[in-house]
Amino acid sequence: MMLLLLVYPFRKRIKMLQPIGSVGFWFRFHMLLGLLGPVAILYHARFSWGALNSAVALAAMLVVAGSGLVGRYFYSRVHRGYSGRKLEVRALLSEMHDLLGELVDPGTGGAVLKSRLAPFEQQAIAAGAGFWSSAASILRFSLDTRIAEHRLKREILALPASAATPARQQELVATAAAYFDAVRRAAEFAFYDRMLRLWHLLHLPLFFILVATAILHIIAVHMY
Repeated sequence: MMLLLLVYPFRKRIKMLQPIGSVGFWFRFHMLLGLLGPVAILYHARFSWGALNSAVALAAMLVVAGSGLVGRYFYSRVHRGYSGRKLEVRALLSEMHDLLGELVDPGTGGAVLKSRLAPFEQQAIAAGAGFWSSAASILRFSLDTRIAEHRLKREILALPASAATPARQQELVATAAAYFDAVRRAAEFAFYDRMLRLWHLLHLPLFFILVATAILHIIAVHMY
């Protein structure tokens, strides 16, 4: 299973392998084997460190498996599903404009709601422009938008029936929630995009270390 993990990176880089399944399929298979393989090895090790050579190999495997989970999280914040298509900030801003447009509906308080939401777009653009500003937005901007979303939800649900029916209120709440989610993703994009790039630089050397320690472990077991 650990060797089959290599099919995914080879599939992405070698043109001859392109007919063999989609990149999305091999990515999911890569993640599955990245979980099942370490579990099988933990049972093989009887959940103990053992001798020095096995302890080093086991530690390397746990680090690589943990790195894979971290990378999967970064990937989910930058890509849409498993298609490998990046969430461009421009597309997110277009999405926010569309959501704001849905809130403009005279007689339902939509114009007022739009005026409350619009300032967050400029903040998202400023936050997503650089790595450090985007990193700072992970906590500060995320907290601000969640507080604003909570307040806005209460205001929408407090609208009189003459201004908005219960069904319309729920629709406005859902649209506002989608808007705030798009704002947060736009603000965090630069941070997670940079972290994913750095993770790629780190994950491959860790995997090579794992391969080396596994080979040394096998040689040591059979020789000594």
